[in-house]
Amino acid sequence: MSQIKSEIGAFREIDNDLWEIVQKYLPPTKPHIGRPRCDPRGLFNGILYVLTTGCTWLDVPAKYGTKSTVHRYHLELCEKGVYQAISLDLLRSGYEIKKAISPTVRQI
Repeated sequence: MSQIKSEIGAFREIDNDLWEIVQKYLPPTKPHIGRPRCDPRGLFNGILYVLTTGCTWLDVPAKYGTKSTVHRYHLELCEKGVYQAISLDLLRSGYEIKKAISPTVRQI
């Protein structure tokens, strides 16, 4: 039973196929003035990390960006309706999202 619990809370980054769909809807990177924006794929994975694991923004691993940067990016995507656009695209294409972002749970 403990093995199932540990795998349910596990996180796996999005695969290249899903990334090809997602990146079409992300806001363009800003022109190089000042500090460059973090890697959008890393930021998106940081958002998915919080949503998948249920942790707080304070617990986002540093490899995805700072907690405030990941959270601001999430708010920007919400304001621009990016999540809805991605969801509609995935539904229309019949993409099976469970395979791309959910780990498989093995029964003991």
